[in-house]
Amino acid sequence: MTDIYGYAAASPLYRAAGWMQVIPLPEGRKTPPPSGFTGRSRKPVTDEQVQVWSQATPNANTGIVIPEGVLVLDIDAEQGHRVKADGAKGISELSQELGALPATWSSTSHGIDSPARHLFYKVPEGLAWKGGAIEGVDILQPGHRYSVVWPSIHPSGEMYCWYTPSGAFSGTLPHIGDLATLPWKWVDYLRKPDRVSNSTTLTPSYSREYDDRMCKAVNTFLNKTLANPASKGSRHDTTLQAVWALVNFAQEGHRGALDAISQLKPRFIQEVAPDRQGKEREAAREWASILSGAMEKVNGIQSHTDPCEQSKIERMTPGEFNEPTQNAAASQMEESHPEAVQNTGTMPVQAGSTPVAPVQNGSMESHEANKTASSSWQFEDLTQLASGIELPPTPTVFQREDGQGLFYRGAVNDLHGEPGCGKSMLAQIATAQELKADRDVIYIDYEDSARNVVKRLLLLGVTGEQIVAHFHYVRPSAKPSSPTSLDGWRETLDYADTATLAIIDGVTSCLAYAGLDSNSGDDIAAWYNTMPRLISACGPAVVLIDHVVKSKDNRGRYAGGSMQKLALIDGISYSVNMTKPVGKGVRGTIVIKSGKDRISEIKEHCAVSWSSNGSHLREAARIEINSTDPKLMRVTIARPNMMPSEDRQAKRDDFRPTGLMERISRMLEDSLEEPNQSELFKALKEDGSGARTAVMSKAVSLLLQEGFVSNRSGRNNRSIFKSVRPYRQIDDPKSDAYVDRMSREEASELDDENHLEI
Repeated sequence: MTDIYGYAAASPLYRAAGWMQVIPLPEGRKTPPPSGFTGRSRKPVTDEQVQVWSQATPNANTGIVIPEGVLVLDIDAEQGHRVKADGAKGISELSQELGALPATWSSTSHGIDSPARHLFYKVPEGLAWKGGAIEGVDILQPGHRYSVVWPSIHPSGEMYCWYTPSGAFSGTLPHIGDLATLPWKWVDYLRKPDRVSNSTTLTPSYSREYDDRMCKAVNTFLNKTLANPASKGSRHDTTLQAVWALVNFAQEGHRGALDAISQLKPRFIQEVAPDRQGKEREAAREWASILSGAMEKVNGIQSHTDPCEQSKIERMTPGEFNEPTQNAAASQMEESHPEAVQNTGTMPVQAGSTPVAPVQNGSMESHEANKTASSSWQFEDLTQLASGIELPPTPTVFQREDGQGLFYRGAVNDLHGEPGCGKSMLAQIATAQELKADRDVIYIDYEDSARNVVKRLLLLGVTGEQIVAHFHYVRPSAKPSSPTSLDGWRETLDYADTATLAIIDGVTSCLAYAGLDSNSGDDIAAWYNTMPRLISACGPAVVLIDHVVKSKDNRGRYAGGSMQKLALIDGISYSVNMTKPVGKGVRGTIVIKSGKDRISEIKEHCAVSWSSNGSHLREAARIEINSTDPKLMRVTIARPNMMPSEDRQAKRDDFRPTGLMERISRMLEDSLEEPNQSELFKALKEDGSGARTAVMSKAVSLLLQEGFVSNRSGRNNRSIFKSVRPYRQIDDPKSDAYVDRMSREEASELDDENHLEI
């Protein structure tokens, strides 16, 4: 089996061992899987389909979709670039409570000694499972994810290998019947509680009918919550957010919001009680705490008009934000300054406010006009546009190293991509760039927390003083027009007058809080006109952070949900892809490609060639992120790689397995004898390396070419090798682990100075 490589050779072996849902994955990568063959509604993989894939992509990586009766524990190690917790340590602590896990077959690309691996177990069929055991340990289960397995190649260049229950490297595949059985204590802990039917409770089913007591928005929101009660990671967190949202719905006047809360209560208690030590009593106390916490946040006057009973235009026009605010403020003014209200008949401008200046190279509208206009239907004065005095916005925000800006001020821009591809990181890099220039930034966050965002800004070199003076962060839990949000929304538009950048992180969540459907073109259009465009009209570059569409055919061209999102972008839309992992201790790369440039001032500065997948995306920048220094993140926003993406030979020539090169160098340095190639490769395998022969040959060849290793003729005219000088990744400028000596010397000098001061 050591000579087998690629999906075409491996898939028949897996199917013979009982792994029928074996799928191809891109060579050297984990994603994306073929469309329609994963998930709960997956199509079965047939012999004919395997033959088609094998002919089309014979060298593809191999994945197995988890079948019924099998469960996989995905254990992450502490050093993983996306890991927040040490899964190996957590599973060990959990074993003290539930008993030791039995030894079983496992798969990993990290070598024989690494705890990071997939553990395969037999389990009863028909059970529903949690999404994870503990933090750092995910659960791969039927209908959810897949496992990348031998002979696939990890992005690092290492090969995935199978290991027997004893922990030894295996040259054969496990049959499903060979897997160890997961103990019942673990089964009970990892499974979701059974759904108990009780006619005396108010527990709704997933297929509940439309409840006339509730308006459309509440019915839709309740159905989504009940259909996926752990969508936010746990039932507690999901219920907490749902109750807060429904309380806000009630404040906004939505009919039946409180009835929806009453329906959530018995469902929550029933589903979490089995996991609580105090059972139903403890679950009831937990519910009471959730509800009281949400009610404490309620302030302002409840609306008497259900927004769902108004037309879309009536409930989403900018006047909605203005009218309640003006009414409330006017009533306060009548008490303190009745003459001002009588004389003007409208809300006076707040004392100390500054008249809005025209946006440089952008729209002449001010947010005051938006806040006080009685109607959004107004014909525009085209005199300046027709005379050429007022030009379209130019890209000045998020500048590359050559000075080319990548976001338009006074327009709505977009970053979209798969989860974990670095969208938010790019937004924060752009934020840091503006803050370092002492410019204001608005950050509307539906996905993260202020603590994490500020921590990253500090790593990017922003000072605490710049953050306090110029960074305006908010994490809303309702739409801007709700009574509890109106003051904050007005403050946002005030900040927008001076801000150069405004981030909205989490378009899908923002739409959900507004009670809107991310798949509805009407809802999306209404939201764009009442939030992003109101902010962009004040002058800043608005950047939306969104997910890609589910369809692989359209992925990359526009964000998830509706094509209306792409149509409404009046700046530029970027697809985001992480080509090298970003994280602590590594140097990663994120590439952005332009899909739509409404103003057409950036596309001429993008790569000259389209992407090879026909998506009409052109590379706009390569963002190199160096996190090898724990105290400072170094970022280079480089010009695009102009090389055509089809030139795979160049990529193959550039491949440099630096980790394996260092491993071979150390092995030869410590060797008492000069090994030949076969002996060297055998020693690497015994040392836990999963690299295939071609990769090991590449590593040896590079070491020879660059003078780290020498060879001469030995027994039977075989080349034998010895070390000339040590090779280390840290000294190799072409390695992701490279740290220049000057940086190390500076760090050493700094340490010496600190010791002297002490």
